[in-house]
Amino acid sequence: MPRPYRCWVPAGIYHLTMRGNNRQAIFLNEVDAQRYLVELRQCRDALPYRLLAFALMPNHVHLVMEVVDEGSLSDVMHRLATGYTRYFNARYGRVGQLYQGRFYSNHVDRESYLLEVTRYVHLNPFRAHLVEEPADYRWSSYRFYLGIEPDPLELVEPDRILSLFGDMPEAMRRGYRRFVEDGMRQTRTLHQWLLELHTRRLIPPARWLRQVPGTLCYPQARRN
Repeated sequence: MPRPYRCWVPAGIYHLTMRGNNRQAIFLNEVDAQRYLVELRQCRDALPYRLLAFALMPNHVHLVMEVVDEGSLSDVMHRLATGYTRYFNARYGRVGQLYQGRFYSNHVDRESYLLEVTRYVHLNPFRAHLVEEPADYRWSSYRFYLGIEPDPLELVEPDRILSLFGDMPEAMRRGYRRFVEDGMRQTRTLHQWLLELHTRRLIPPARWLRQVPGTLCYPQARRN
């Protein structure tokens, strides 16, 4: 039976996730994570899109992307998966598929939802117990949002989100940081927030992203 065709909304924003086959790790070290970011940049050069946020987790990825022109994010995701799988298989002497099934997509149809989705993406390393603070994690766009380090590949366009927190760079960054960190203060509040995101179908089911023990493979960043 053919797969259903994905309908992309012009200028629509989507939360996209891909996970490793059988939930296994797709990033074994920092070199792998950096290569994935290079693949993202090469994809954008060939198939334009806007990347608003990302988080590379040991066995899955989160991308918040905006459709540009008439381009389809399906083409972007296919090219990204093919390029990174080719690299990964060659580097580790393996064959076959790296990812499990198709990527998961959620249309973000309100600005308030966009804020919640980017906060969810940036809190993922904290929720997975990879770091004690979200800003410690090198492999998400959060550090670019806060100005802790530059975006060397010029991948992410954070201004759309940051502009909701003021009109001066430092004030915008402080406001966004408070917004993100407010989401990690109380366990009960955090669980309720995640339930609401699932109900709105803004994030994948929890079972989709469940990790296999022992796949937390690359170190955290130094705190700034």
